[in-house]
Amino acid sequence: MQKQLVAWTILTSALLAVAVWTVLGPPDHQAGPHLPSRDLTASVR
Repeated sequence: MQKQLVAWTILTSALLAVAVWTVLGPPDHQAGPHLPSRDLTASVR
């Protein structure tokens, strides 16, 4: 049961990350004001 919960959490966070990436665009594409979220994705990459 615990493993299933972890798998769902990872899957949900991955889908959320893809959605945010699609909305904001890649960190290299600096269009508009510099957002902290872009810094976060750039540092993760």
